[in-house]
Amino acid sequence: MGFIPITIDDFVKIHLKHNPSENEAEIKKNLKSALNDYKNGVKCSCGSDIWVIGSAWAGNSCFTCITGESHSTDDYEIDSAVKKMESTKGRRHINDIDPAKISGFFSDDGYEINSDLIKKPSLCLVCAKNDDPNEEMLCNMNRYDQKDEIEFKCFAFCKK
Repeated sequence: MGFIPITIDDFVKIHLKHNPSENEAEIKKNLKSALNDYKNGVKCSCGSDIWVIGSAWAGNSCFTCITGESHSTDDYEIDSAVKKMESTKGRRHINDIDPAKISGFFSDDGYEINSDLIKKPSLCLVCAKNDDPNEEMLCNMNRYDQKDEIEFKCFAFCKK
């Protein structure tokens, strides 16, 4: 089912209801620190995105490394982190695919990437390597890696 999005304030209220002896300011500080690390691209030691709520208590780790479970089922995650993760909906996870049938691209989180849906920046359209089957894989990896960047940069660009 996946994570249930929740604001930091709402999560803290729920957490304090069940753990009244904990310090509200400390919880918020730890959550904000973990969220900041997440937004800055800090990864779990396994290479996956960190689970912000779990990382506030267990250090910067992903859901699987903290809980031992492959996927979240009705666990909370800070809403702004869930928005970033939403692109995984409808995509297969590498752990759910028969190893003999694994092929193609996968994100650092292990989700399948449809290379047909990777946007092609205008710079690519005037590149001599555009549509070259020998360059397609590297170009797609570069495009996917920069999908959230404001400016696309390609150090392999060759003008036509």
